[in-house]
Amino acid sequence: MSQSPPLNLSPVVSAEIRRTTCYMCACRCGINVHLRDGRVSYIEGNRDHPVNRGVLCAKGASGIMQVTAPSRL
Repeated sequence: MSQSPPLNLSPVVSAEIRRTTCYMCACRCGINVHLRDGRVSYIEGNRDHPVNRGVLCAKGASGIMQVTAPSRL
């Protein structure tokens, strides 16, 4: 029986991470924006931020659609 290659549980999603603040609601949670080739590839909560401690709501997680949605003007 052949062995399958090990599973990569932490794939690289970006080349650069920018720490900023989410403006999708009034909470102003801290977020990490992952960039690949200068474009947003992923948004996650910033664990070091005192407001949200890494938790990100659905509005914040969908913030990527502000820059990648095909229906954007």
